[in-house]
Formats: sequence, structure tokens, C-alpha cells
Amino acid sequence: MTFCQVLFQWHTFSETMVKINYKIKIMYNNLFNRIMSEMNYLNKLFDSDKNDNWAKKTFTSDDGLYSYTYISKNYNNEKKDEISLIKKDLQICVENQEFEKAAELRDKIKALSKNKQELEKLNQELSECVKNQDFERAIELRDKIKSLK
Repeated sequence: MTFCQVLFQWHTFSETMVKINYKIKIMYNNLFNRIMSEMNYLNKLFDSDKNDNWAKKTFTSDDGLYSYTYISKNYNNEKKDEISLIKKDLQICVENQEFEKAAELRDKIKALSKNKQELEKLNQELSECVKNQDFERAIELRDKIKSLK
């Protein structure tokens, strides 16, 4: 077999694999969309007072080679604030006797508590800037928020 024949076979094989991967992706997306619609239907059927509790999130790698999608149900409609999440982490660190990390988390909680009102104001202003497409100001606010955290 000559080099050109091998190269042609490899090219044909590669094209076939790309077509198969594309078909699998379409089948997966169709299946996933059907599952989402069924879950939304069941959610409305059983939780008629709490519509749209299902969340679909997709992560794609920077190079686009892989992605994963997951769905979850939000049982608690109120969003957890960062301080309460850090307090849970702090409690776990104390239980596991990771006192160095617990001290860092304690300091972070103090800093967030101290700057909570200012952070809320800055986050609200950041949302307004994004809504109005004032991205230069949004960059400044984002950096200021990071420095306060």
C-alpha cells in the first residue's frame, strides 16, 4: 500500500468519525431537550406554585474539545449569600481540625461583613452598568468589588 493510499484511507476515516460525532451530538442534544421538557412538565404538575425550578448549566472547555451539561433543581428559591456559604465551609474546617484554613475563612467573613453594604451597592451599580452596556465602568466596579472581598 502506498503512502497516498494510506493517507486517503486516513482522511476517509477521519471524515467518517467527524460525521459520527456530529450525529451523536445531535442525538444527545435531542435527548437532553426531551428530558428537560419532561422535567419542566413534572415540575409544573407537582409544584404548580413553584414554576421553573429546574436549572440547566453547560460548561465548555476553552479549546471547545469537551463540554458537559447538568441539570439541578433549586429546592430553596432564595439565593444563599456568600457569607453563609463561607460559614458552612468554616464549620467543616473546624470539624476536620483544619484550623489554618478556618482562620482564613474567619477573616474573610469579617471582611465581607464589614463591607457588606458597600458590596451590595457596588453589585447593584455593576448590574446597572452591564444593563446599560457601560462596560468600562463595569470593569472598574468589578475590580473594586474584588478588592473588597
